[in-house]
Amino acid sequence: MKELRHRFSSGFFITLALALLIFGSKNTSVVDDISSKTSDIFVPILDIASRPFEAAGDFMEWTRQVAIVFSENKRLISENEVLKLAQIKASQLAIDNQRLKKLLNVGEGQVNTIAAARVVSDSDSPFFKSVLINRGTNDGVEKGYAVINEDGIVGRTINLGSSSSRVLLATDINSRIPVKLAAGGINMILEGDNSPYPILAFLPFDKKLAIGDLILTSGYGMVFPPDLPVGQVVEITAEGIRIKLSAKLYNLNYVSIVGYEIIRSPVVENQENTTKEPN
Repeated sequence: MKELRHRFSSGFFITLALALLIFGSKNTSVVDDISSKTSDIFVPILDIASRPFEAAGDFMEWTRQVAIVFSENKRLISENEVLKLAQIKASQLAIDNQRLKKLLNVGEGQVNTIAAARVVSDSDSPFFKSVLINRGTNDGVEKGYAVINEDGIVGRTINLGSSSSRVLLATDINSRIPVKLAAGGINMILEGDNSPYPILAFLPFDKKLAIGDLILTSGYGMVFPPDLPVGQVVEITAEGIRIKLSAKLYNLNYVSIVGYEIIRSPVVENQENTTKEPN
């Protein structure tokens, strides 16, 4: 039954199409008139029907523009954060520069900044704490010069090449640095023992230290200028007093090599004859 209906529908539309073709070929004006009226009827309908699509297109374009603006805003926020970090870093570098200048502003002696150097390698040994820097005798570096950074003391030069130097760190077991208590001026010796926290030795028996006490260089030994930051007391036990160094020796990048010497004023002798010859 369904197949018969399908055949009937197909035949009907084919017959109708042929009839329209035959009719249209003989009555062109009538067909054109019908076509015009049909267009008049359907054009407003199509116009109305197309408006949702235009609205959808406008919405898609608006969405795309919003996405572009959002992406641009996100990029500007990211750039702003980068600029803020750069500004903070620049400010920190300026502060560090001022701190380093203050470190070198010492009295009772002459401090010569020999060179700024970059740390190129470390010993990476549990028995020998040192780093290699890219300045040597060609740059005016000599054995026993102090090595510091913006945070405090680092160590001293021990082995020299023409363009490189080996720096013995303050934590090495062979390191001995004269230091003092910032608050009371008590003189001691900072001894390395290959641990991250060197020990204070030769503390007078009648003197006591407390956690957090600040330790500075004393200037004795003719290597480190006085009053450079060394570190703070972090542990007091029967085995000793340990110091946390101000400089982060495990994360060194750039250091300064300085020479220090005491300026001794020449002795002015009284050349006047204090005795008078009798007349």
